[in-house]
Amino acid sequence: MADSFRDRTRATRYQQRQALPPNFAQVLKEYTREVLREQPSDVLAWSAQYFKKLALETDPLLAQQPPPEHYAPSVENPELEVMSMKISKVFATMDDRNTGLLYSHLVQRALLEAFGLSKAQSLYILSCEYVNINDGGMLDYRQFARDCVNAVYYFQSTGYEFADLSQYGEDAAVHGLSKAELEDELLRVFRGADEEGLGRLPFPIYRDALINAPLQLTQRDLNILYAVAERTSDGYVEYKKEVDHSYELLLHSDTFSSFDAEQAQQQ
Repeated sequence: MADSFRDRTRATRYQQRQALPPNFAQVLKEYTREVLREQPSDVLAWSAQYFKKLALETDPLLAQQPPPEHYAPSVENPELEVMSMKISKVFATMDDRNTGLLYSHLVQRALLEAFGLSKAQSLYILSCEYVNINDGGMLDYRQFARDCVNAVYYFQSTGYEFADLSQYGEDAAVHGLSKAELEDELLRVFRGADEEGLGRLPFPIYRDALINAPLQLTQRDLNILYAVAERTSDGYVEYKKEVDHSYELLLHSDTFSSFDAEQAQQQ
């Protein structure tokens, strides 16, 4: 009597089990994260293209795996993963050309308007070490959404607010300079870089001028000055406008560094 289909396909304890690749779980988590981020209308077609591209680019079983914290939001805190996707979607609505990039001052605007953060809270986030602004003054907002989600969640859940800058007084020094001295020095630096005397600089030159300024600016100082610098449609920074609020920004930078030090002591 011929065996039935059920008999031929029934698993038994004598059959060899199919072994899963050693990092199958990691590959699956990465795939799940991308599906949640992209939310394709046709999941099957999108998945086929995703794995085809993965197979053509590299062997996912041999590829170096990201560190465990790369997957932490998906595994340990789904709430953070949801918030990260929400942040990315808000940024995407501002990306008319679907480039994945936004000017940093537009990112700050979204943090203020869409997520209800205060000016100081948004500046803190944009001054952090994970912020990477390219030569065009733009951020990869998808990566930024993943990096900043913990800070956004912290500010929203705790309501923590930074102290008012009035605590410093009108005579507070920034890197050993008064407000007037700081502004004069920055103007001198920018005018030295402005060979045509236009009163504005391409963002890469504006950034290099700050890096080379004899002010001992920290990376946080630089990040906060880059982040709020508004760019014209052709990518220039009108530096006099930026100088006018540089003193306030660098006071904020000092406050943020103190906050980080306090948080580190509590851990």
